[in-house]
Amino acid sequence: MPGWVWVLLVIFLLAMLITGSVYAVRRALAALHAVNETGGRIADIFARLDQEPTTGDAEAPSFILPLEVSADRYADAHSAVIRHQEETRSRHATVWKRWKTFNDLGR
Repeated sequence: MPGWVWVLLVIFLLAMLITGSVYAVRRALAALHAVNETGGRIADIFARLDQEPTTGDAEAPSFILPLEVSADRYADAHSAVIRHQEETRSRHATVWKRWKTFNDLGR
């Protein structure tokens, strides 16, 4: 191989090494910023967890309340679940009805 080919190969090698190094440094800095942002969010969450809860946020546990109160809470929660299921079924039926007639071009 002539000598000038080796010079071109060395120049190409150095260019690729420099380009790869620049790319790696840029990606490392971008990852560092993402990790820093995530760490800040986690620190905010831990700071909120360290705060004492206000009196309105804390509810009495169900085992110290009368049974009627727990039963009413359960009934309310269960009715909310049933209401959500009915809304989901209704949306599902509406979407399928719309899809069924989607391709009907004035028939």
